[in-house]
Amino acid sequence: MKIKTPAKITPYLQVLSPRNDGFHEVNIALAPVSIFDELELRPAVRAGIGLEVTGSDAKGAPRENLVYRAALAFQDASGMELALELRLHKNIPSGAGLGGGSGNAAGTLLALNALHGNALDEEQLAELALDLGSDVPFFLRPTPSLARGRGEQLAALPEFPELALLVVKPPFEISTAQAYGMLKDPAADPVTPPMGSLDEVLSALENQFEQPLGTAYPELAEIKFRLLGAGAAGALLSGSGSALFGVFADAARRDSAADLLRGASDLTLFPCRTLRNHAYLPGS
Repeated sequence: MKIKTPAKITPYLQVLSPRNDGFHEVNIALAPVSIFDELELRPAVRAGIGLEVTGSDAKGAPRENLVYRAALAFQDASGMELALELRLHKNIPSGAGLGGGSGNAAGTLLALNALHGNALDEEQLAELALDLGSDVPFFLRPTPSLARGRGEQLAALPEFPELALLVVKPPFEISTAQAYGMLKDPAADPVTPPMGSLDEVLSALENQFEQPLGTAYPELAEIKFRLLGAGAAGALLSGSGSALFGVFADAARRDSAADLLRGASDLTLFPCRTLRNHAYLPGS
């Protein structure tokens, strides 16, 4: 089985009060985008789980990867002994606020469940997803959504428009823990602006991490300035960074901006669009 797992952007991000479990309450708008990693699952001769990670962003030990952790979690929850070879080709950069690892984990859970007769129900999959990471529940059914709680309380945003985007990744990563450590003033109350049109999304663009991270990493403000100068109607840090995305009126203007920015060898560019949904498996 081969599947593709998408990235996401966060056009609106509020961090609220700390929780007793060490996390924060959040109020976040999430949208899947057309940047993909690829995961291949093959039967192995012997029992066990093997993982090979390739691609330009292949980092760390395979056993620390969320794909491997998701496979172990499925094995434990289902009571089945897996005999699998997992091959992950990375395209979505890590440490970028694009949710690549979370999408990998969700895709792994869904693929394994399909291959093993849907051994786990939706509630069990959701519990495993949240244990793996706050963004993983969103990726079980990736569609534009509002996330609250830790990120597991999801409500679809059916009117969210399809956006032409240019995602720009600088040559450094920012960890989520680092971003939260720099955030001094969480929002007092959740506020959710309307996001049913391009103009409404542009008016709503907000990310509480952008100001403190911009102070620590002035390159972020420079990238935002360059996106706007290249024709973006709006631009914002995605998640906890380090990637930013520019929102364009149409794909032609986005592609023209990408041509202008390609001269900067220290930036990685991803022309893409938001997705209304993403199916990992045929018929899902």
